[in-house]
Amino acid sequence: MRSIYRFSSALVLSLAWARCAFAADGVVPDFGVLSLLPPVIAIGLCVVTKEVIPALFVGSWMAGTMLAGWNPVVGFGNAVESLWNGLGDPWGARIVLTCLTMGGLVGVMQVGGGVDAAVRWLSKKISSSRRAMFFTELSGFVIFFEDYVNTAVVGTTMAPVSDRYRVSKEKLSYIVDSTAAPIACIAGISSWVAYMVGQIGMQFNELGIEASAYVTYLKSIPFVIYNVVALALLTYVVLSGRDFGPMLTAERRARKTGKLLREGAQPLSSTDADPDLSPADETPRRVINFVLPLFFLIGTIFSMLVITGGWPNVGLAEAIGEGSSSKALVYGAFGGTFMTIVLYSLQGLAPLSSMFRGFMKGAQSIFVGSLILIFAWGIGSAIKSVGTAGYIVSVAGDILSPSWIPLLTFFVGAVISFCTGTSYGTMGILMPIVVPLVASVSVNGGVDPMTHMVPTIGAVFAGAVWGDHCSPISDTTIMSSMFSGADHMDHVNTQAPYAILAAIGAGAGYVGVAMGMGAPLCLLLAVTVALVSFHVISSPVEDYRPDQVFARSVSTGSAD
Repeated sequence: MRSIYRFSSALVLSLAWARCAFAADGVVPDFGVLSLLPPVIAIGLCVVTKEVIPALFVGSWMAGTMLAGWNPVVGFGNAVESLWNGLGDPWGARIVLTCLTMGGLVGVMQVGGGVDAAVRWLSKKISSSRRAMFFTELSGFVIFFEDYVNTAVVGTTMAPVSDRYRVSKEKLSYIVDSTAAPIACIAGISSWVAYMVGQIGMQFNELGIEASAYVTYLKSIPFVIYNVVALALLTYVVLSGRDFGPMLTAERRARKTGKLLREGAQPLSSTDADPDLSPADETPRRVINFVLPLFFLIGTIFSMLVITGGWPNVGLAEAIGEGSSSKALVYGAFGGTFMTIVLYSLQGLAPLSSMFRGFMKGAQSIFVGSLILIFAWGIGSAIKSVGTAGYIVSVAGDILSPSWIPLLTFFVGAVISFCTGTSYGTMGILMPIVVPLVASVSVNGGVDPMTHMVPTIGAVFAGAVWGDHCSPISDTTIMSSMFSGADHMDHVNTQAPYAILAAIGAGAGYVGVAMGMGAPLCLLLAVTVALVSFHVISSPVEDYRPDQVFARSVSTGSAD
């Protein structure tokens, strides 16, 4: 490990000093292929060392060094500056505050017995690990209107239940992550829609295309093939009880030993029992004390989302799309926490001092994950500054051909979003390139531009979600690890094979598009390729049922 650090350090410093003389003062050069260095270094170090924060900082340092004329000293300062710029941005500050407050809310609910009550109630409804996973997936489908809300609420509420039924943290974070961005992107009404429709409308206006941007978005949903395949694959994984690769190892470990995390894992939040968070023995365990705080949280978030979007002066769908998700989240987190404290106080479930202590403990448990978010934003802005995405597009643009534009668009978008960790940024980069390209090709070929436009727009969205779905520097991936209590790199490493498998299926679907197949057949082809491939390479995992284990231990006279 030390040799890797030494080699990497020597390479970076040698390259930096060698290039010092070639930088022009005050001019940001075209770095070309060197623009790939920051994300490659960051992601590579994440995978090799499993230390996320230092890896992200080294990547930011590399980008800062490049921008400083290859001066590593000034580059170090640039990397530090990128951190406070990300935290100082109102949007970023609201997200961090939301994460800490959400953690505090869970701490309050634990002290008041709400979480314990929910686990006991769900334990009567859920009899096995498979059912626990199914309920988790179903919860992700229900909260479709915002991916951040999805990860926070589903991960937080279902973690205690999945823990009881020995679902590994790797599997829980995969389920949470796979029902966040993929469902929000194709829901038709969500916080994503305004941005996506805006990207389409901007290009249509510049090209003089009179088609409705929103209707075009709706028509593109069947061509967001990756999202559909990812959701179908997740459902089959849950119902079949099968896994493969590192996930299979993780699930068998959890089922057989009860260890939800691998030995030496560093979860982004703690789910271990804390005496300060345990409700008193005499505290009544009422399910309503879990349901109402959740209702307060989601209700406040949704209300603030539509209010910040202009409702009732505009329609509900438009308000959801135009609303500020970051403001809605922070208002919802604070409002939900305040109303929960009032609710518990009126019932005398716990003294205020215990609830405040629970809030602080809960916020502390989420601190590391919040810190990783800040570092991820820092490298995101640094990568944008050195032109990584622009270089990828310029290289791929030379090989785009008319019939294969959707397929190539999907893979280019996947590479960009994986390297930059942002789906929104990927859409903003690709849409101004591929929409005019499709329009030009269609006019030259004498066909209706919308014939090729709709599948290509769907491919932009699909590629953007794929990379953001499994990139170690993606904020939604980090938040999925955080609220599920998983080790971040374990989540990335176990989810990546499933995301790649879904991408292969999506690629087959886009080949069908190139061959002129209709959307239903393309989706059927894509889903079939992914599911059949998964079934062939996967193996069954034993379904864990606590009642059976108890019965077996009694019959053998042993303790489980």
